[in-house]
Amino acid sequence: MKYSILLALVLLTTSCSHSANTNSLGSAHAPNSSSPVTNYVSNIPTRGIDYNDDLTKIAFGSCANQDQPQPLWKDVLSTQPDLFLFMGDNVYASSPSQQPIADQYRKLDLIPEYRAIREKVPFLATWDDHDYGQRDGGADWAGQASARKDFMNYWLYAKNTIPLEQKGIYHAKIIGPKKRTVQIIMLDTRSYRSPLKELPSVNGKPGGYEANQDGTLLGEAQWEWLEAQLKRPADLRLIVSSIQVIADEPPFEKWANFPKERQKLFDLLKKTRARNAVILSGDRHSASISKISLKGLGDLYDITASSINRPHDFPDTDSHYIGAAYNKENFGLANIDWSRKLVKFEIFGTGLVPANKIEFKFR
Repeated sequence: MKYSILLALVLLTTSCSHSANTNSLGSAHAPNSSSPVTNYVSNIPTRGIDYNDDLTKIAFGSCANQDQPQPLWKDVLSTQPDLFLFMGDNVYASSPSQQPIADQYRKLDLIPEYRAIREKVPFLATWDDHDYGQRDGGADWAGQASARKDFMNYWLYAKNTIPLEQKGIYHAKIIGPKKRTVQIIMLDTRSYRSPLKELPSVNGKPGGYEANQDGTLLGEAQWEWLEAQLKRPADLRLIVSSIQVIADEPPFEKWANFPKERQKLFDLLKKTRARNAVILSGDRHSASISKISLKGLGDLYDITASSINRPHDFPDTDSHYIGAAYNKENFGLANIDWSRKLVKFEIFGTGLVPANKIEFKFR
């Protein structure tokens, strides 16, 4: 009898221990396990969005390698944003040593500074090439469906936002009360994108890309969706593109590699009369503010914030830049003054060092 009771207690204890690990991480691996996981579900008690609240501070950034420290999140959190927009390369999973993708999301969740901000600040996200699973990848990436599954498992709000049958992860939200609404459009520049055309290498280094005149960036379905979104009423529109839209001189990934698509976006903004639209972008591992003046639309800005912890020292120049690019760790912050109808965009480095800023009145 005593042996039976003891055996039952041992089995119960073992069962409870295994169940606790499974519930906390969405898998049977402990948080400090080095074993790869699949179908990862975040265990961070994240904060949701109140869609009726004013947005007055929106932080944004990109390019966060989960295998390196990410102290910049402390600075982001210190600004007390109402929302953070993760604009791509939210994890790095495009090399064999950083696979599977689900395990990279798990490692991201183990970073203390990141966990702290996720618990206090709502996030919206899209992807770029590294969390898509292939460097500079596009529609022909064989791992696209698997990457989408991992994205949807991790960003749980997306499961209630993005239709199951939709290809890609593009989606949009409108937040705020009447006359103070912010529309946030998260584009997907990967799932439909045509192949890039590579330039010859120079001194053994990649030569970049040349224009693909006949290719697409968004694909027909996403273009139709975007037009419908831009026709919705909103007081301020933030269009998140993982790659730069306005800058056309750097030889890397950008909308200018598909010039007809870039012009199509400009024409669509004019056609839909989308008021107060601003583009936010990442990818570049440096921060910049670009401006272009379009007949029939006025000034259009592209605020690039990159990266959280992957800075590069290569030169970054473009004739559309306002001020110099900033190539240290950085993030962006939009401050909205609804009473003055004024929005200010700022780029901050580590320690809230100011790097660049612009402001304009609502139209």
